[in-house]
Amino acid sequence: MSKQNFTNDTEALLQMAGGDIAAYRFLFDHHFSDLCNFLLIYLHSKEIAEEVALEIFTYVWEKRETLQIRTTFKSFLFASAKNKAISRYRKEHKAIFTSLDTGDYQMQEVSGAQQFMENNELREIIDVAISKLPWKSRQIYQLAWEDNLSHKEIAEQLGITPKTVENHVGIALRKLRESLNPYYQQIFMIALLGLW
Repeated sequence: MSKQNFTNDTEALLQMAGGDIAAYRFLFDHHFSDLCNFLLIYLHSKEIAEEVALEIFTYVWEKRETLQIRTTFKSFLFASAKNKAISRYRKEHKAIFTSLDTGDYQMQEVSGAQQFMENNELREIIDVAISKLPWKSRQIYQLAWEDNLSHKEIAEQLGITPKTVENHVGIALRKLRESLNPYYQQIFMIALLGLW
């Protein structure tokens, strides 16, 4: 079966479970780029993002017969990506997380109220950074990350090419990384610890 015969992820997943490499290729082609862009937010390295995305897709193929996906395939990929990024971060900052796991780490002894205020301030900083994106890039960024649409779905919705979508996502990510670079570690820790 060729990749043109697949109409959606669910159909491709069913075929892939039976060992259909074309179904796997369909899923890879439709989601790899989005997954790499999502990982860039956490990992700040194109090479590492691609490496992690490949690890995830390798896992998908290896576990194809028993893989259970309770949400959309894209949500599954993004959740896997976030977990992988957290795992890498923990390995790189083992000392912090060793004390965190034993309950000794007090988030710099900041009170709950102060922590909540700081989290809100960071959320505002992120929102301001997003609002400063060029209009088209902002629109496409929000469709990709808030509405979880693929590049192909965004292109169809806006009447533009997937390549144009990819270019705007690249612009958005580059500008957000520049704007949020001073706050990267705080943002990552808050997302990591589920404080948002």
